[in-house]
Amino acid sequence: MNRQETRAARKRKQRRPAQGAVDGSARSVRTLSWFWLVFAAAFVLRLIYLWQIEAIPLFYHLAGDGRTYDEWAQRISRGDWLGQGVFYQAPLYPYFLGLLQVVFGHNLWLIRLLQIMLGSFACALIYRVGEKLFSRAAGIAAGLVLACYAPAIFFDGLIEKSVLDVALLTLLVFILFNYDMTSHWAKWLAAGAVLGLLGLSRENALILVPVVAVWFWFQVAQQRVRGLSLFFAGLLLVLFPVGLRNLLIGGEFKLTTSQFGPNFYIGNNPAADGSYGSIRKIIHETQLEGPDAKRLAERALGRALSGGEVSGYWSGQALDFIKAQPAAWLRLMGLKSLLVWNGREVEDSDDFYIYQNWSWLLAGIAWFSHFGVLAPLAAVGVLVTIRQWRQLWLLYATILSLAASVAAFYIFGRYRYPLVPLLALFAGAGIVETFQLLRQREWRQLAQALIVLIGVGLVSNWPLQKNSRASAAGYNNLANAYAKQGKVDEAIKNAERALAVEPDYGVAYYNLGNLHVQRGEFDLAKKNFETVLELLPNFAEAHSNYGQLLAQRDDVEAGVAQFEKAIALNPTLGRAYFNLGVALVKQGKVAAAIGPLKEAARWNGGSPQPSFYLGSVYAAQHRYGDAEAAFNQALSIDAGFVPAHQSLAQLLALQGKGAAAQRHYQAALELMRQSGAGR
Repeated sequence: MNRQETRAARKRKQRRPAQGAVDGSARSVRTLSWFWLVFAAAFVLRLIYLWQIEAIPLFYHLAGDGRTYDEWAQRISRGDWLGQGVFYQAPLYPYFLGLLQVVFGHNLWLIRLLQIMLGSFACALIYRVGEKLFSRAAGIAAGLVLACYAPAIFFDGLIEKSVLDVALLTLLVFILFNYDMTSHWAKWLAAGAVLGLLGLSRENALILVPVVAVWFWFQVAQQRVRGLSLFFAGLLLVLFPVGLRNLLIGGEFKLTTSQFGPNFYIGNNPAADGSYGSIRKIIHETQLEGPDAKRLAERALGRALSGGEVSGYWSGQALDFIKAQPAAWLRLMGLKSLLVWNGREVEDSDDFYIYQNWSWLLAGIAWFSHFGVLAPLAAVGVLVTIRQWRQLWLLYATILSLAASVAAFYIFGRYRYPLVPLLALFAGAGIVETFQLLRQREWRQLAQALIVLIGVGLVSNWPLQKNSRASAAGYNNLANAYAKQGKVDEAIKNAERALAVEPDYGVAYYNLGNLHVQRGEFDLAKKNFETVLELLPNFAEAHSNYGQLLAQRDDVEAGVAQFEKAIALNPTLGRAYFNLGVALVKQGKVAAAIGPLKEAARWNGGSPQPSFYLGSVYAAQHRYGDAEAAFNQALSIDAGFVPAHQSLAQLLALQGKGAAAQRHYQAALELMRQSGAGR
């Protein structure tokens, strides 16, 4: 080689690194561009959907867990950061919601907007993971599959924790597959911390702790002890403060919540069918949530119980069923396992199928983008990428572990939702690889993929439940939202639709009874209350409201019997105590009414009415000091409660306290003027 050729070769070598840097920079730009394009596609779809569903009554009048989370968040935003007792529900989302309300106020539209941004970000992260594991094309497909997945659009727009579940799981997968875990201690720590946060949003996700730990053990040979130590440190960094809070506030050290036992029993009892509603057949009430689970367990054991003891009681009841009827339980587990992979979105407080009536976008996408399509596509993806199993086994284990943890309890669409981003990864790979096989005319592999697609598609879309569209619970919650808007006729129509779907749905009869009372249709109300009490004889609220109807129709004695029954079933039901006190006064038993009214004020602390009525009873007995204290208690609950100001003014005037009486007269007049009542 001459000198000229040597110099040329040297120049080529000098140019190669520069060219490599240019290529790497171009790849980074393309990756970033696709990241934001996937984000934008997801965000635009969700934004259109959000604009469309603002008209649904449930948008502002929340139901079920959404209402519970929102009320909890409002308490947090007002400064109640620690709360009371051991956490019963997963705390991360209420605190997330509370922080948003501190910053933005109680603006449900803006909060939903921020949530859809978070959901869109999860779609973009899935693109990055797919690009890392398979190819850029597969990553783009995976991100768009999640972006266009109809239930994802639905869940991201709810005041509900599913958006955090998927965002955190996606972030965890991104951390695990996009970094060299030996390169920096913070990445080990971050994986543990993110999994801990996921456990505070979706408790069953903690089943992934041993899965990820085993993956670390095999993935990193050189620094196993250090890496696992940091992983568990990150986990405890998040969970230990919650356990400490539960110990200090609730007296029990629990890293997450105390609801394992009731939830396990709901999914594993002699009447269980994989749904939540089957529990009504056992307890003859509407639900088995925190206060109900505690009350029923304490009634069964005859003593007060801690949160852990309540959980232990219900776990024991479930285990007794499993031991007594192992064959029945195995059949039940088979059914629940199939429901996890079924195309139907099993309803919760908010019904996926009802929301489609308010959004043509959701209805249109739901025709082709639902779990019954996603699962078969993901199965094809697993098949065509099986040669990468050493790299992908963590995804297999995560999917199977999460699915098993859902089947162990009971099925809601939102419970299995964390599976979706993982399935979207395989669906994206399956779509891209199938087109590659088609171009290459790999007919044998295409035939295998087609067999898997059809087989899994048949299993996923098999009708396992009688109802294939909107649920009774969904219509009933919609009826309640209409009632809160004052649209009683629409409320009645939807409660009746609930009964058309499920004729023995006792909660709908209860709501119809209340709605017919509002319209003055007392015979219809009476008929509905009697029906619900046949279906749910332990439903204390129904006994109380039925008793109120009887008392209003001058059958006070029968009303008192219903109030006493309600109190026996639920000794914390403030409304029943209040109704009983009012009925006893109506019977002339004023002295006997004081006890129930005190209990009403104790258990119905959010309303000034019991304290006000108690004050009126004391005043009638000339117990002016007690009456004054009761009226002031009513005003401490609601300073704008005009009747308390008026009665207190009269009471003070009788005692010669003219100046104080005048202040309350003026306050009452000002409040009436502001409300227009004084015109």
